[in-house]
Amino acid sequence: MSEMFSWSLPGLNRRLFTAFANLLALRNGGQVEPASLCDELLDQDNLDDDSDGGSIDTSRPRRISDSGHDRLKRKFLDCLAEIAANKKGGESVACSAMREAEESVALWITRNEGFQTTDRPWFDKLGEILSSISCNKESRPLDESLWNHMLAYHELRLEGSYIPNLKSSLRALKSLVDIGDHNNFATALHELTDLCSLIFDLNSHKLVDRHSKLAIKAYELRKTRTIEELLQTSPHSTAQSRKLWGDICFLSRLRVAFENFRKTALKLPSFRKVTITLVPRDTVPLNSLEDALNLSAVNHKWSITKSEEEFTKRQKQKLNIHAEVQMILFLSRDEESFTELLLYFGCSKYSCFMCSHFLQSHGKFSTRGCHGRLFKPWTVPEASKLAPGQADRISKAVMQVQKDIEKELKSEVKKDIQHVKTSVIGGSSIFTEIIAEESGRQTELEWRRLKVEQDRVAEWFKRQSLTESSPQFEVRITTHLSGNNSLQADELVELDECYCCSRLTSRLCSICGKDAFCSQRCEEKRSGRHIFTCRKRSLTSADYLYRSIATDELPQDEDVLEDFGFGYFTSFADKCNLLGLYKGLYLSDEITVEEVHKWQVEGSLVTNIKNYFHQIPENCRGGYFPWFLNHTNIFDQRITKEDATRKLVETFYDQARPYLEEEDRHKKPNELVPEAKKEAYHFLAQALHMASPNPIDSAYYTFGFCTCRNEQEEKLLCGLYLKLLLSDKLVSNVPSRVQLSDAEKSQTAIFTEFWNAYESGSLIQLMDSRGLEKLRILFPFLERFLSFPPSGQRPSVWYLKQFIAANSPADLQPQPEAAIEGKSARAL
Repeated sequence: MSEMFSWSLPGLNRRLFTAFANLLALRNGGQVEPASLCDELLDQDNLDDDSDGGSIDTSRPRRISDSGHDRLKRKFLDCLAEIAANKKGGESVACSAMREAEESVALWITRNEGFQTTDRPWFDKLGEILSSISCNKESRPLDESLWNHMLAYHELRLEGSYIPNLKSSLRALKSLVDIGDHNNFATALHELTDLCSLIFDLNSHKLVDRHSKLAIKAYELRKTRTIEELLQTSPHSTAQSRKLWGDICFLSRLRVAFENFRKTALKLPSFRKVTITLVPRDTVPLNSLEDALNLSAVNHKWSITKSEEEFTKRQKQKLNIHAEVQMILFLSRDEESFTELLLYFGCSKYSCFMCSHFLQSHGKFSTRGCHGRLFKPWTVPEASKLAPGQADRISKAVMQVQKDIEKELKSEVKKDIQHVKTSVIGGSSIFTEIIAEESGRQTELEWRRLKVEQDRVAEWFKRQSLTESSPQFEVRITTHLSGNNSLQADELVELDECYCCSRLTSRLCSICGKDAFCSQRCEEKRSGRHIFTCRKRSLTSADYLYRSIATDELPQDEDVLEDFGFGYFTSFADKCNLLGLYKGLYLSDEITVEEVHKWQVEGSLVTNIKNYFHQIPENCRGGYFPWFLNHTNIFDQRITKEDATRKLVETFYDQARPYLEEEDRHKKPNELVPEAKKEAYHFLAQALHMASPNPIDSAYYTFGFCTCRNEQEEKLLCGLYLKLLLSDKLVSNVPSRVQLSDAEKSQTAIFTEFWNAYESGSLIQLMDSRGLEKLRILFPFLERFLSFPPSGQRPSVWYLKQFIAANSPADLQPQPEAAIEGKSARAL
């Protein structure tokens, strides 16, 4: 039976609640409490709680798709909310939530002003693109489609806000010209000059191309530490330069969101099916309050008359339903909504004082932070069709918020609380304050002090005091960290996110000093990329295995191939299955690389892998573990590189043989005629092993790999040939890195058609006839190259490119056109 939340419930008084909130909003311009980041969720990634607010049932082994990556998911939700806020102003503030299943994810978005009917198709398309990226992995067309889709949705905000603001700030660049000849900042100033040229050049690009170039350039500058140092923290920085840095960061928000969307879709298996729901906006059925309460004093700067006027004005304002409140009400209408829900709401801005306290009182939901301000009348509307128990839960949360308001009203007015901006700069958990030029240094230091515990700052000062710094840039400042204890030190460096838990910290790795770790505990967990730059211990084959997993590539290190069973297999599909098995351990966040190394050394890999997966319910183990149970013999004997090479040579053509005509299947490869059939057969065998031709191989030239601009294009071209040569069933076994879009299905091209087309120079026509035109046009030089038959005379520049790419160019056989041009040159 459904329930209803109403302000007529016992203990609630809507008029009194609103009046108290309006009274509190008059204090200190609405800045009720200091701004704060939410550290609770960062401290407790694995919440062991069975309450209604729990997102993961930790009483059972976690599914692979739910194991870890909370930091990535939180950033994704924040970026999703920022994308939904495609207009400037409080009306467009958005909130997002996530519920994850094994191979699907449901996303909900609310917005203060609600959504228009035109917004729904855009978010439906966004979900489709994210799903395609997750299924197909590295695909440039999908990446471009996602980026252009995002640019189109934010066109008005880019053109009407971000770009004009940046233009205005860049005009202050002249004040930095005097430092251009200093080595430390010459490059930074040059980059800013390039940004000026790009943003004030109005005629060289189409609007969408201009937006793309500017956003990408701002993103690149945002990642450059010297730019931030010059504009934000150096002795040369001013209020204008700090505003310029903020405008650069705002313009880069769209690219930050793009990179986060892409990374999340590639990393999380659940994104294979993405559903995005736009939540309809709730309305306030009651009129705003007409009668104002009398008050004697509110703000130490206002007279009683002024306070009464302001209070009466606020009492008559329209009540607002913030996006976070809309999300709670929507989820409260379904008993299942809070099940498996991530305990985090993404927000396009920091939460206000009221929303933050409401979420804390309602359950355990966190947001990126609270700016501590209270502005505009805030309310929870009456809502019907709530799930059992939810009306009482909302009612208690509202009553607790009122108690918090009353507590603040009874306390002394905090005169030293600084006003902070409510905006964020995209993917960041750092508050941006209004910093006056005359007190910029002290204000910035106070801002940093709010984010870091006293002991961590003291530890940083102690370490810095031992470091010799350049006298030209040394700036001495004095700050009071607590009480009357004064401490003098060099200017603080930029805070960074902890490599392990993402808490803001200035503490670096005590061994290598190259990554941030907020505590010794987090430092002891270091792994992944960091371990390759840290001198804690010698690297092991397990470290290289985990690096391959992180990049989604098959390992190439010889020790990894021997130690972890990859050398046993010649089939590319089997190697991918084995990598997927190890990836299950990697994604769990429960099995460390040190443990995997220990298992390998003591010969207990099979036993421990079985023990881990047997903890997981059978229907949640995925397909790699059942495959592994049929291949545990790979560790019975150690396969050396020589053994693996010998086995590969012996079986190299086994998978390709069924594609030959019946009369050719018993012939040796060098017995095939004509020459085009023999070359095509060798290339087919390579393709079935998912291997791009080596530049020393003739197939690298004859099949157009020499026209590719980088190794990534070579892999994509290999995928195009796979689509042409192999059946859909076989292509479905291709790993995500080289698999092509399911939307580009084609019929199977039998081998006879393939080598005949190759011999006649009509491979392009064969590709187009199989529906692959959209894919092959991604390679701008391929069509002209393949229009020549193998015996034709192509431009010699392609042979030169192969010659340069080859490790042993002396072993290359000259191509006919190269030999002809060489003779002509000698004759001259």
